Amino acid sequence: MLRSIKQTSKDSIVYGLGNLAVKVIGFILIPLYTNPGYFSVEDFGIMTMLDLSSLVLISLMASALPQSLLRWYWDKEHLKDQKQIFFMSLSAQIIVSLLFLVVLLPLTGQISVLLFNTADWSVTIRFMIIATALQALNNIINTLMRVQSKPALYTAANLSKLIVVLLLTIFLIIYKNTGLKGIYIAQVTGNLLFIILLSGYTLRNCSFSFNLKIFRSMSSYGFPLMLANFSAAILAAIDRYSLNSLALLKFVAIYSLAFKIASVLKLVIVDSIKLAVLPLVIRKIDTPGDKRFYSKTMLYSSLVLMTGIIGISLFSYEIIRLIARSEVFWEAYVLVPLLSVSVFFVNMRETTSYGLIIRKKTATLGIIVFISSILNILLNILLIPKFNVLGAASATIVTNLLYWLACYYFSQRVYFVPYEKRKVLVLFLVGIILSFSGLFLTDLQLLPRLLLKAGIIISFPFILYFFRFYETAELQHIKGFVVKWSNLKKFRDNLRSLKNGYNEE
Repeated sequence: MLRSIKQTSKDSIVYGLGNLAVKVIGFILIPLYTNPGYFSVEDFGIMTMLDLSSLVLISLMASALPQSLLRWYWDKEHLKDQKQIFFMSLSAQIIVSLLFLVVLLPLTGQISVLLFNTADWSVTIRFMIIATALQALNNIINTLMRVQSKPALYTAANLSKLIVVLLLTIFLIIYKNTGLKGIYIAQVTGNLLFIILLSGYTLRNCSFSFNLKIFRSMSSYGFPLMLANFSAAILAAIDRYSLNSLALLKFVAIYSLAFKIASVLKLVIVDSIKLAVLPLVIRKIDTPGDKRFYSKTMLYSSLVLMTGIIGISLFSYEIIRLIARSEVFWEAYVLVPLLSVSVFFVNMRETTSYGLIIRKKTATLGIIVFISSILNILLNILLIPKFNVLGAASATIVTNLLYWLACYYFSQRVYFVPYEKRKVLVLFLVGIILSFSGLFLTDLQLLPRLLLKAGIIISFPFILYFFRFYETAELQHIKGFVVKWSNLKKFRDNLRSLKNGYNEE
């Protein structure tokens, strides 16, 4: 099992570097997006609504084809059909994307009126829809790289796309004065470049044939996931849709900035671990040590994530004041700890629902996420009129907590995994106390404030030690890691051994 954990860690780090690049580029653009010389606060709110609409659209457009590909590619009964399975998934996605374009492009004026009470944004929405259709194709190719365990290729390809999007976005906004439209033109260009760059790799992995029986099985598995994905997208977006309907675009903008910062944790940690782990989850079904691997994945990912939550929450005040060019956004720092806690429950949901994936109970997942979405809508309607952005954040936390508990309950019923619940509870409670402590330190001078916050982060793993969080074997590995990497004279050798070890895997 140790070898699997090491492999997962290496893959997660590589995926994490790629996902970190996404957020770094996003942070580079925030000063531009919040600069009153280019965008108003309302423009930032409109951009948020368009991004959320893209998220909801791709949940339908992708039709869970990447997840079906992920589940079937390493299925022991279909190992000889892998190229055919990928070709069917890719072909189906091309057809679905084209159908959505044919239906939606003539309706962009009506969509603009529905979202913003004006048709002025119809051209921008048109580019957003095209970018989303291309992103759906990107997702299929990205899934192929994941199932083949090619994190380096995955990161290089996506990083190339991101750099093009970044540079083109800056050029179009600053030098061509295209406004929000330029953001989505850049995305269209980046997604097309991604497809072109990986066209050779894509074609090499295609077997140009169609097996109707396999495709029906994949569709039966994927359709409930499509509904689940759509409900999950609604769940992720409903807080800002509700703010747009029940409050002002100003509150959408403030909440969205806090959400962007907190979502660093989801993208860089939760999603990176998910990208690395899910293919292994499928490969390890009914193998020795599989359940212990699932249990440790949940525990270690929670530890890494909570460390990130503490760091992001403590320094949210400094981060927002550094990157936001308008003082209107500065109050968003209060929301970051709340939204970061919500990400913790998202990770718990991802890492404790393996039983439903293994047993192919996708319909159960669909029902859970649908009910969660309805609950989130009701909570937003109840809380936003009274508490505005704090109400939206509270609704998100409660919904993700109950969503995780439901996934955990039903997953354990069909495939029991002995998760280490006491340890997770300890790190959660300690982490929450440390995370929210930063809200009481904003009146301090800058230097002592930064030093105190850094000390709080460093103290986290040591506090866990006093609660008997670590096993003896884990302490020995931590000690060995510290000894190995603290020797700066052997730093190159250690890097070389890491690289060689990865290649051997």
